[in-house]
Amino acid sequence: MLDAPVTVPPPPDAAPDFPPSRLRVDALHAGLRADVFLFGELPFLSRTRVKQKIQMGETRLNGRRYASSARLKEGNTITLQWRGMPDRGPAPCLEVLYEDEFLLAVNKPAGIASHPMGKFQSGTVIQFARQRDAETIRTRLLRGDSGFFPRLVNRLDVFTSGVVLIARTLETLIKMQALLERGGVAKEYAALVEGVVAGEEGRIDLPLGDDSASGVRVKMAPSTDGLPSVTKWRLRRRLPAHTLLSVFPLTGRQHQIRVHLAAIGHPVWGDLLYSNTQLFLRYQRNGGVIDDSLPPRQCLHAERVTFSHPMTGKGIAIAASIPADFLDMLARLE
Repeated sequence: MLDAPVTVPPPPDAAPDFPPSRLRVDALHAGLRADVFLFGELPFLSRTRVKQKIQMGETRLNGRRYASSARLKEGNTITLQWRGMPDRGPAPCLEVLYEDEFLLAVNKPAGIASHPMGKFQSGTVIQFARQRDAETIRTRLLRGDSGFFPRLVNRLDVFTSGVVLIARTLETLIKMQALLERGGVAKEYAALVEGVVAGEEGRIDLPLGDDSASGVRVKMAPSTDGLPSVTKWRLRRRLPAHTLLSVFPLTGRQHQIRVHLAAIGHPVWGDLLYSNTQLFLRYQRNGGVIDDSLPPRQCLHAERVTFSHPMTGKGIAIAASIPADFLDMLARLE
C-alpha cells in the first residue's frame, strides 16, 4: 500500500520540492520483480514511467538504487521521490459496452487519454481497466503469475471518442493483435469534416510515414516510402459547409483517418494538428489546455467494431452511439 508522504532524505538527483512516498513489501508480494510490483501499486503511472523512475534513481530500495528486475523480499521498503506530485484521483467512470473474461470494451469520451502520457497521467482508459480488474490482477500476482495487466488492443487519440478494446489476458492480446494485422477487425467511424465532399463514397489509398518537415514529432503525412494505408468513406449527410461521413479504415496506421481526410482537402472538423498546425502548437504551449477560441474536440468517433472473438470464435459487434458533444456541434453547424 502507498503510505502518506514521509520525511526521508531524497535521492541526490531528484527535485526536493515534494516529500517522498513509501511502499512496504508484504509477504504476499515477496518474490515479484520491482517494476511489476510498482506498476501494480501505482495505477496513475505508465509502465514506461515506472521504469524511468527506477533508472533515474527516483526510487530507492532500502535506501539504495536498484534494477527493474530486482526481486523483492518481505519487509523491503521502496521510497519514491516526486518531481511533481502525481494526480492520484479516481479512474474515470466509463460506459462498458462489452465484457467477458478475455475482453473489455468501453466507450471513451473525448478529452480522456487511452493510456498515461504527457499531462494525462491519471483518469485514463487503462487506469479504469486496471482498477476494474484489480482483484483479478491481485489473484494472478499472488499465485506467481508476474502479471499480465490489462492492455489496450486499440488506441484512440485524446480528442477522439468511441470504442476502445482492452485485452484481459496475454493470449487474448496476441490473438487480437494478429487479427488486426490481417484485417479481421472491421472498424467504422463517424467523421464530421470541413467542406462539402463530392460524391457518395470513395477510397483513399496513400502510404503514410512520419512528417519529417513538421516540428511536431507525432505528425504523420502521405509518403511514397511510407506504410500502405487505405481508408474507405461513405456519405451520411451534407451540411452547408461541412459533411458527415462514415469512414472505414482498412489498415491501422497512426492518425490514419485524420491524415487521409486532410489529404483530400477535408480535414476532420476541430482537428488542430491536420488543419491548423499553428493552433496545435499554441495548444501545446498552453499545456494541453483548450481555450475558448479553439474547438473543444475533433469530430471523430469510433462508432462500431466487428470481429470474430479470438478465444470463442463467436461473432462480436460492439457499438458506441455518437456522443452528445459531437451531436451538439453537428446541430450548430447545420
